[in-house]
Amino acid sequence: MPIFMAIVILVSVSIFFSPRNASAQDVTPQVLPDRIDDVPDAPGNPFPRFDNFSWRAFVALNWPALDGAPNRGQPDRTKKLGDAGPRVWETYKARYEVFAPGAPKPASWASYDGTNPCGGAVTNQTKTLSAFSHFADFNQAAFTLARLANPLIDQSRMYSRYEVRFNREQFDSIVDDNNKWYIKQNLPTAAKPGAFRDGSIELKAAWRVLKPNDGIDHSRYYIAKAMVFDPVATTRGGSIVCNERDIALVGLHIVIKTKLRPQWIWSSFEHIDNVPPKNDEPDAKAAQVPYSFNSGSPPPGLAPTPAPKMISDDNPPSDNPDPMQVVRLQPIQPDTMQMNRAYWNLPEVKGTVWANYMLIMTQWPSAPGTPSPTNAGGPFPLGVGSTLANTTMETYQQRNGSSCMECHQAVSNEFGRDFVAFMALDAHDPAQQMLASAAFRRIAAPLSAGASAKTASRKTNQAVSPARTALDNDPMVQALARVLQRQ
Repeated sequence: MPIFMAIVILVSVSIFFSPRNASAQDVTPQVLPDRIDDVPDAPGNPFPRFDNFSWRAFVALNWPALDGAPNRGQPDRTKKLGDAGPRVWETYKARYEVFAPGAPKPASWASYDGTNPCGGAVTNQTKTLSAFSHFADFNQAAFTLARLANPLIDQSRMYSRYEVRFNREQFDSIVDDNNKWYIKQNLPTAAKPGAFRDGSIELKAAWRVLKPNDGIDHSRYYIAKAMVFDPVATTRGGSIVCNERDIALVGLHIVIKTKLRPQWIWSSFEHIDNVPPKNDEPDAKAAQVPYSFNSGSPPPGLAPTPAPKMISDDNPPSDNPDPMQVVRLQPIQPDTMQMNRAYWNLPEVKGTVWANYMLIMTQWPSAPGTPSPTNAGGPFPLGVGSTLANTTMETYQQRNGSSCMECHQAVSNEFGRDFVAFMALDAHDPAQQMLASAAFRRIAAPLSAGASAKTASRKTNQAVSPARTALDNDPMVQALARVLQRQ
């Protein structure tokens, strides 16, 4: 072969198989335990490329996980997607493992050590739907860091619960000795912005707490067991009570920071039985099963109202809340529905619970440029004519033209926090914590004398811990600490 021809062939092959071109053309649905790393720019319709990125991430993160602390975040490659067991993302660090009262240095990545919000009877290896600030897992996020939004109540009269986890890259960014962002005084600011490492992944899950004989076809859901905070029993008993419950996944946000998309790629999934279809989405009625968040017969034009008030110490959860009538206000992008159907028809997905989950949207920076607190990256799409809202996590924010990226930039990047909002709510002030703890103990000591013996309950399906342990970080106690500091 002539040398010139060999060079041409070699160059052609190297261009065709370069990572950039391979990723740019990665639109083929596949079921693998590995996600796509990035999405370069390419000509043509961008939705298949970004929606396939979202689905590949959903599949990889929901792959059965290896067991044990040393294997956190690792898939079990001997298993298939439909096999049983905790999923990869469920072995990521939980929010409460990193942002614990008193701001201690979090345990290493390959460890489940640390205090659990349900108390000493529960380890962090046990899935826990609770928070050190009692009701943080009841309320949805809002457009301001000053407050949370409303809760979501299903047709079984149960409050939805929310869980946040993140992978090692994001964890390492938070605990890095040069950052220590789990301490409030060290949080990034507009003058000194922070950035998470490329490859950081953050997930937020919405769960239904199931009841026995609730009329729900449990086989249609990914179901896990969790220790779930029981606010009514806690109020009655004066100590934190968590009960072991079956929980069903109804929503999942996935946010991934990549080298080419430093403003992150935003993906959101829902269970197909959540609400009635807006356009050509699947309809639970076709499967003869009930909607999770709608009675099935809403009056015309019904919006996701009435909205129950934010859950707080002044408005604790009810033991029999009214079910909500939630509807999807914007249709899902047709290209996105096409990708959903492509994945549902794959033999590795078809017939598993994962065929009952659909991609709601992908949003990405179309003009990422140089990252900065003022550069949102040109978010695309902007929700004009299609949804960018998850009915389980943005129930009350389904406006036309909505934007995940612009919302997160507004509430976090003003402070230089790289689109991540929850740190401002979770990071702790150790000095204030000590004062709050001391103040609470002075007030609570006469009330708790003789009562702490109740914490001896060590049943496998219930955990009880002293109320003062979790209240150290309760907003009410922190407010008391601030008052005491001013005296």
